[in-house]
Amino acid sequence: MKKPKSAAAEAEPVDRPLSMKERARMARHEAYVRAKEQRKKDPRTLQLKEKAKQLRREASAKARERRKNDPEQVAFKEKLKKERQAATKLAKAQRKAAASETKKAERASKDARLNVTLVGLA
Repeated sequence: MKKPKSAAAEAEPVDRPLSMKERARMARHEAYVRAKEQRKKDPRTLQLKEKAKQLRREASAKARERRKNDPEQVAFKEKLKKERQAATKLAKAQRKAAASETKKAERASKDARLNVTLVGLA
């Protein structure tokens, strides 16, 4: 496990030559970075990645097709569709009822005001 570096050690400029240990560490790091770049640009690796991606896509397409044609899944989807339709009908009926009640209340208040006005004129 690496030891955490202190902020003071990182802040001080390095004027002394690097020790063997530090040079070896830097060389390992640079080799790692070069190898990483080579792997990224390697045509063989790119080809393998592309093939793996294509296989994943094909497997996903087959799974989707199986789900689409599976009788259980089809029945489940139909059930969900019917439930959604029923919920939509219920919500629509509730909205209509609420709107109807609001309109009735508005009409009643208008009629009451009209009656007061007509009674006042008579």
